[in-house]
Amino acid sequence: MYDDAVLKRFASERQSLAIMDHPSIAKVFDAGTTPDGQPYFVMEYVPGVPITDYCDQKRLNIRERMGLFIKVCDGVQHAHTKAIIHRDLKPANILVTEVDGKPLPRIIDFGLAKATTSLAPDESMLTRLGAFVGTPGYMSPEQADTSLQDVDTRTDVYSLGVVLYVLLTGSLPFDSKKNVHEVLRQVREDEPPRPSTKIATGKKSSTGSAQNRGSEPRQLAKLLRGDLDWITMKALEKDRTRRYGTPSEMAADITRYLNHEPVVARPASTAYRMRKYARRHRAGLVAVSAFALVLIVAAVVSVLQSIRARREAAVARAVNDFLQNDLLAQASAENQLDESAQADPNITVRMLLDRAAQRMDGKFANQPEVAVALRDTMGATYKDLGAYPEARQQLERALELGRRTLGADDPRTLNSVFQLGEVAVQQGRYAEAQALNSQLLEARRRLFGPENPDTLRSMTQLAFTYVQVCKYAEAEALYAKALEIRQRVLGPESEATLNTRLSLADTYVHEGKYAQAETLDSQALEIRKRVSGPEGDDTVGAMIVLANALSQDGKYAQSEALFSQALEVQQRRLGRGNPQTAVTKYNWGCMEARKGDKDKAIALLTDAVDHGLPPRAGLGMESDTDLTSLHNNPRFIALVALAKKRAAAAKQSE
Repeated sequence: MYDDAVLKRFASERQSLAIMDHPSIAKVFDAGTTPDGQPYFVMEYVPGVPITDYCDQKRLNIRERMGLFIKVCDGVQHAHTKAIIHRDLKPANILVTEVDGKPLPRIIDFGLAKATTSLAPDESMLTRLGAFVGTPGYMSPEQADTSLQDVDTRTDVYSLGVVLYVLLTGSLPFDSKKNVHEVLRQVREDEPPRPSTKIATGKKSSTGSAQNRGSEPRQLAKLLRGDLDWITMKALEKDRTRRYGTPSEMAADITRYLNHEPVVARPASTAYRMRKYARRHRAGLVAVSAFALVLIVAAVVSVLQSIRARREAAVARAVNDFLQNDLLAQASAENQLDESAQADPNITVRMLLDRAAQRMDGKFANQPEVAVALRDTMGATYKDLGAYPEARQQLERALELGRRTLGADDPRTLNSVFQLGEVAVQQGRYAEAQALNSQLLEARRRLFGPENPDTLRSMTQLAFTYVQVCKYAEAEALYAKALEIRQRVLGPESEATLNTRLSLADTYVHEGKYAQAETLDSQALEIRKRVSGPEGDDTVGAMIVLANALSQDGKYAQSEALFSQALEVQQRRLGRGNPQTAVTKYNWGCMEARKGDKDKAIALLTDAVDHGLPPRAGLGMESDTDLTSLHNNPRFIALVALAKKRAAAAKQSE
């Protein structure tokens, strides 16, 4: 009843399993042949479920899944030490059972196993020429290429990478619903999306996948971005020389991730990308010249990257030493010269910054990179504290030094320009901010390209500046372009995409394009509900934004309903006296003033200022005169003036 190929494969699995002894590999107890010639073996019964099903049923988080996956890698490594390649690793062949309440993976079905040293006569017959063995979607590129016969242990590393991908994202790297030939072509030729990108762009599946991992899509994508992306993509390299050499190497990198240590996996270098480009376009290149060029560029890039890495590490150490020894140490009596001194309990961050700034002068005359990094850091900190003149002083000195020593196009110099632009906006110096951000956007587009994250940040910062000076058409064009890029690259649920959507909607409100603004705000609210839940802080914030847009359009009933819903959630979760709750009452009161309901407006505004409304909340205006640029309704101006007056009185009485 069995042809020779089946019998030989059966014998091969018996021999494979017989020589392995590992907790993560199911055991064989006996083997033989029945009187009528049917072969059999007696195998350990594993009362488990596929590893992906187990993790989802238990709602294991990412770290728990990684701990379980390391055990799988250990089992496959054991098989490799016995010269056995599994060649069909997939969740259905990795069952998980519980021993003493702890999960234990058990690898089964070595039916496609191939020995790296021949264990059976005529072993090459187990795989017929021109036919593939394995499971499409999980097999390696070399398995999917029927013209290749030299499959080695790294094929299992690739399959483990696919299993890891599914554990992280809940889906395969490529669409398994396509026909088998298309799946095999994708495996051989296409680059899969990174796990974080898969989550960020998967509209329908990302929410369920995140919930099964005790998270939500935005947080999960952020968690996967970086180390876990690198580890997974290294295992899924089509060029097996660039994969992990063994499952144990992969497990070691995951262990480093779990221990918060640097991982070995890194994004592909420029030299490697150039080699891949040359391979794709070899018909249009002269082989010898291209190869020589790639070698030269690879050598130069490698040296430059090494120098840059060492320099950046040295700068980071110097900055850290200064912050520790010259800034933070001031708060401790242990580091004062006077042994009888006591730590100052009233010392503030501002005081520490002022003292450190005085010590900066001349301290790093021979280390300009350190000086630039420190002044940038201190300038940003001053800015966050609202000390804008001091922030400007540090950032201007960082910019001058950066241009002189690093060059005007150096990313660190450009960062100083960006920080100065933010300070200019905060100080209301919009003409200066517009000039800085325009120059910066042009430079970053030229140096980094239109879709670089820094370029996009400059684009939205310039758009914000345009809004402040009422150049709404210019702002709209920039926000719309940034939104199109971020939706395409990061996905609609990305925080950056959502913020850009809301900023564009706000610009539409200024232009009187209320329908377009309400459409964008409504879309943002729906995404927030899906990602953060119906009562999440981000969801409530989106409700208030949409309510304000509807108010501007005169749709007061809809606006009031949203304000009421948002305020009910905030008061229940944060309390009546919370500043966020007070700001919502303030915005609602402004809407009622716009509508003409004076009594309700006064009640809401009074309640807001009596229960924690921050001074100048919501408007950011310096005087009542400034209000006329936004609202010409005298009654509205009077009501806002009343709220500000009461807020100032409350602050004085504290």
